[in-house]
Order: sequence, then structure tokens, then C-alpha cells
Amino acid sequence: MLTFSIISPWVMRSTWDLIQKRGEILYGTRTSLLSYFKSGETIIGYEYQLLKAFADENNLIVKPILFNNNGDMFDALDTGAIDVAGGHLTITKQRAEKYQFTDPISETAIDLVTHFNHRNAQDIREFEDKSGMLIANSSYAELLDELDGFKPVDLVTSNDISLFELIRKVNSKDIDYTFGDSEIINIYQYFIPGIYQTIQLSEPKDTAMLMRKYRSSELKLNLDQFIEKAKTSGLLQQLKDEILLHLPDIDSANTVTFFDKLQTTWPEIEDLVYEVADKYQFDRALLAAISYQESHWEIDAESFTGVKGLMMLTASAAKDMNIEDRTDPRQSLAGGVKYFRHMKRKMPERIAEPHRTFFALAAYNVGFGHLEDARILTQRAGMDPDNWFEVESFLPKLNNPSIAHELRYGNADGATAVIYVNNIMTYQQLMNWKINKEQKSEYTTNGIL
Repeated sequence: MLTFSIISPWVMRSTWDLIQKRGEILYGTRTSLLSYFKSGETIIGYEYQLLKAFADENNLIVKPILFNNNGDMFDALDTGAIDVAGGHLTITKQRAEKYQFTDPISETAIDLVTHFNHRNAQDIREFEDKSGMLIANSSYAELLDELDGFKPVDLVTSNDISLFELIRKVNSKDIDYTFGDSEIINIYQYFIPGIYQTIQLSEPKDTAMLMRKYRSSELKLNLDQFIEKAKTSGLLQQLKDEILLHLPDIDSANTVTFFDKLQTTWPEIEDLVYEVADKYQFDRALLAAISYQESHWEIDAESFTGVKGLMMLTASAAKDMNIEDRTDPRQSLAGGVKYFRHMKRKMPERIAEPHRTFFALAAYNVGFGHLEDARILTQRAGMDPDNWFEVESFLPKLNNPSIAHELRYGNADGATAVIYVNNIMTYQQLMNWKINKEQKSEYTTNGIL
């Protein structure tokens, strides 16, 4: 008598087969400028952009699934709810025992990060009696087990906090130290002042994306081949360099004040800013950033030059935008949105983002005519007048009376316009961190929402 055993073809399919059948790669990650960070309609992060380029080449799409912590993300990978886990993950011994990694896409070390009071510390044992906090299920927590000579008495781990939030706690001295990925901390230093990477705790280690150990061999093979090609062609380095577009130069004192206002003044106008942004289909974080730069979110702000309101509109600008009362916060925000878009529409269509937005911000501050003078100076110097990062070096020349005869619109405070744009770039990203944090994770203990 013959007997047959029936094996489901679904069970035997590899992860790569399932991805092709589905037409999408389920990419799990946590918010980070290096991996995945949503800024308006733009997605920043070389890890996501690399995976997207791979997906494009294979006629697939990438579906990002955001997690509040690594524990939930690894659980999702274990159950097959995601195909690839990312978030700038370091290749560690414990992780390698359970999962497999793609070829490395970067390299980083783990640093001890502290505040001004302990900036000269050279030995980790100096922090044994200090307050610290680490992210649970992280390479930092794993490293802690390897630091045999370190016996902390006030160190906790948490699944409910991001590295950005921990750095903020260090900055505000709510805690004395944390451990952080050096490559990420180098980015955060552009946004948060008063943090010090005093001690390197580990040798540089590779970072990569992570997959299940079984049935992922074909996926790993295809990803590794693409990563190698991206390294050889320069694509990977190009994607890393693009992050520099989002790292402005700003006085650290400005971010200290911003964080203070975020706690005290912002809650009073948050709903109104979001309401106006949504009504005009405008980026929430950008409107919050512009209004902060203009007035520090003070609804009755007024300058000695006569500009008023949350968006500090001039009387003529308010009239041109059909704003009856520029001191009314709702009307002021609406007028600011309209005026910004008016500036943006005046730009030549050939100017691409993000340069188009940067130019519109500069024009909002210094005036469209003065911006055009700076672009003409840039062009005369043989540089690109459509590239903000080349034009910004010529804007301060508008302050020089000796070249007034070369300027159609005369002298202007172009140096302040550069600071203005850089500040707003910073505040926009800080608001995006807040907005991203407030959004619910797309994964629960029951699976994908």
C-alpha cells in the first residue's frame, strides 16, 4: 500500500519567493537619519534608499514598517511579519547566532556619551556611581555584558526610548551618560549641543541589514550582490553624502532655546499650527519651524521694523496675501504659508528640491530681488545659481557696500538670510523627530496594523 505525504508549497517557499509573489519587501526599522526618517514627503536615510534602489532594480516596492523598539522588530522578523530588519544595526555575536546579515553597508563604534560636567572623563569606571540609561535589546546593552570591570549602580535599560531622546536627557542632565552609535551621535551633534563622546567603548564594527537565519539564503545572495555593486559604483557613498544636505550649521545656543520653547510655548499653539498646515496641505514640521524662527511661537510678537505676528508678516506682505489681521495667529500662519508659496512659485522651474525650498525660505527673509542678486553673483563666479549650497556663500556679499553698484536691488542682509535658512532646516528636523515619535508604531504584539 502506497502512502503519500503532502507538503504545502507555501511552507517550502523561500523568503525571496514570497517577496516576488507579494511584489514588495517588508522593511522593519526604527527612526534614524541614517536608516529611515520621514521629512514631509522626503525620506532620508541611506539604508532605506539603498534598499529602495535594490527593489527598483527587481521591480519591487519597499514597504517600511516602523517600530518603537528593537525587541518588537526582532519579534516581527521571527514571525515573518517583515523580511528585513534595519535601523543601522551593528553585527554582534548574539545577533549572528540567531540571524544572518547582509554584507556590511557601514561601520561604527560604540561611544560613551555624557554632558559638560564629565567631559574630561577617561575611564568608564568614573561613571559607576552616575545615572545612566541604555536602549534595551540594543548592541549597547549587549556590550554592557562584556565590560567586566564596569559595575554601575544606577543604570537602567528601556524599550520605550530612542537614542535621540537619550541624548536629549544627557544634554539636559536628566541622566549623566548613555552609550551610543558613534556614526549616529556624529549626526545628532548637529542638532543637540552640550554632548561629549568621551570614551570609545568598542572597536569599529560593521553595520548591516538583518534577515531570518533560514529560508533567506536567496534574499541574502541578491542583496549582497547589489550592495557590492553599490559600493563599486559609488552609489552607496552617494547616498551617504546626501545626508549632508540635511545637516545645517546652527549656533548651539539656538537649539537650547528651541527645546525650552518646545516644552513651554509650543503646546499652546500646536493644534493651531497643525490645523492650518493640514488645511493648506503644507508640511507640518516646516510650518512649525518657520513660525518658530520668525516669532519663537509668540502670537503677539512685533519687531522694531513693524513686522508682526507668528509669521512676522510686513503690512505689505499681509495685504498682498489678502490677510486682514496679521496679528491674528490663524491669519498670520495662513499668510505665511501663502507668502512662502508665492516666493517658491517665482523660482525658475528648473530648480529642484531641496534647493527650491531653501531659496524660497531665503526670499521669505531677505526678499526675492536680493536673492536674485546673490544668484547672479554666483553665476558670474562660474558657479551654479540653482544650487543653494553654492549661492549661500554669495548671499553675505550683499552686506558689502563696495559692491552695491553691481547689485540691481542694492545692499541687503544676506548673511542673516543664510542663518535664517540653516536655522529653519534644523528646527524642521527637530520637529520631524517629535512628529515621528508621536506617530504610532505600525506594529503591535498582534502583528502589523
